[in-house]
Amino acid sequence: MLTGERRIKLLETIEKKQFISVSQLSELFKVHETTIRRDLDELEAQGSVVRIHGGVVPASIKQDEPAFEDRATENMLEKTRIGKYATNYINSGEAIILDSGTTTLQIARTLNEMPQLQDITIITNDVNIASVLRSNRNITTIVTGGTLFHDSFMLNGQIANDSLKQLSVDKVFIATPALNVEKGLTHFNELLITTKKNMIDASAKKIVVTDHTKIGRRALYTFLPLDQIDLLITDDQTDKKLMDEMYKNGIKRIESI
Repeated sequence: MLTGERRIKLLETIEKKQFISVSQLSELFKVHETTIRRDLDELEAQGSVVRIHGGVVPASIKQDEPAFEDRATENMLEKTRIGKYATNYINSGEAIILDSGTTTLQIARTLNEMPQLQDITIITNDVNIASVLRSNRNITTIVTGGTLFHDSFMLNGQIANDSLKQLSVDKVFIATPALNVEKGLTHFNELLITTKKNMIDASAKKIVVTDHTKIGRRALYTFLPLDQIDLLITDDQTDKKLMDEMYKNGIKRIESI
């Protein structure tokens, strides 16, 4: 196989697998790992793939997430609308998990404007959300505890996970950096998805809140397939074709506002 042809096939394989190691590629294409590394160097220089620890992924896979301060100013109109609308699904007497995020923060802020809701319990791994709710006498706020991550207000790690495993709540409002039609909710950091999975497992109803810029993106690690999402709340700029494809792939309900 000529070098150019092999590199085309390599890229096709990486796109299909989403992640593959150098040794696996070497075995698959029957060439030395040194040759594969040279091919990957060239593909990375072209912007087609990204080398990561243990292997390679397509360049289209999201690798990181902006700091909170940057995310907090992006698409604020859409996030505020989504956050306000999401409170329609919160009732008096319910126990709710609010995932850490800039859109879920808007849910917390809106709850402070809704004195008609009584006896709400909010569990969160976000100290910013907890701070917003601190003076609301109608809400009991429980903070998971855990390790505070740099560049965010997020608590994560074993302490957060242990506390979530003890819970059984009515609903969870989940944030995500990427929602892919084939893979569902995905994340760039494998260290963060365990806490999200524990939130999901603790909740009877799974509600995803995210603006249109996250939909169609993909990251390396899946933490919630589409067919396990009860409701997606997004904004009206979300591509209609993508919404149709998500319905076909099992998502139960989508509301774009």
